[in-house]
Amino acid sequence: MRKSVRSFTGEMVPANVVQDLVLAAGRAASSKNTQPWKLVLVQGQVLENLRTDYITAFDEGKKTSFEYIYSPDPMPEAYQKRAVELGKAFLIHKGIGREDKEKRKEHDKENFKFFGAKQVFFLAINKGEYGQGTFLDCGLFLQTLITELNSKELGCCVQYSVMAYPDLLRKHIPNSENLLFLLALPFGYPKTDNIANTFISTREPLENFFRVVENVI
Repeated sequence: MRKSVRSFTGEMVPANVVQDLVLAAGRAASSKNTQPWKLVLVQGQVLENLRTDYITAFDEGKKTSFEYIYSPDPMPEAYQKRAVELGKAFLIHKGIGREDKEKRKEHDKENFKFFGAKQVFFLAINKGEYGQGTFLDCGLFLQTLITELNSKELGCCVQYSVMAYPDLLRKHIPNSENLLFLLALPFGYPKTDNIANTFISTREPLENFFRVVENVI
C-alpha cells in the first residue's frame, strides 16, 4: 500500500538502483509516445546547499512564487474538507496541539528540509511546450516511478509546496532556465522508528468515486 514517507535514513540509494527505477518509470504511457517529462536527481553537496537555502527562505518568510496553479481557486468544498481533515489528523498523530505555534512551524518546515532525504527527484517539463494533457502524462510517469520505489521497499513523498521558490531551484540546478518544475519527490530508505511514517491517510469509500454503467436506460 502506498503511503507518504516523511523521514529517511542517511543511507543513499545506489546509483544502479536509481537508474533502474528511472528506466522503468520511463515506460509510462504518454500521448503518442511524446514522453514530455524531465527528471532531475539532486543529491550530495548540491542538495545540502539547496536545503540550506530553502530553510533560510522559510525562516525569513520569503515570498512564494509558484509558477503554475495546482488546485482550483476557490477549492471545491469537498476537496477543502478532505484537505483540512488530513492536516488535523496528521498533527494529532504527531501530538502537536492546535495552539502550539512553534511545533506547527517546525512541522511545516520539514517540507522545506525535504524531510531529511539524501536524494530528491525534481519532475519538470519544458516551458511553453505543454497542455493540460502533458500534466496527465507526467502524472502517469510519476505514479510509475512511485510504484517502482515501493517495489524496492523505498519510500517517498510527493511535494508541491517546495515549488514555492523556483529561483532557488534554478540557482542550484544548472541549465534549468527553460524548465517548469512541477514537483519534488524526496525518496530513500524509510526510518521505521519515526512517528510520521506510521501515519496513513484516509480514503473515500468506493461508492463515492466509482460506478459501473452497463444497463441501457
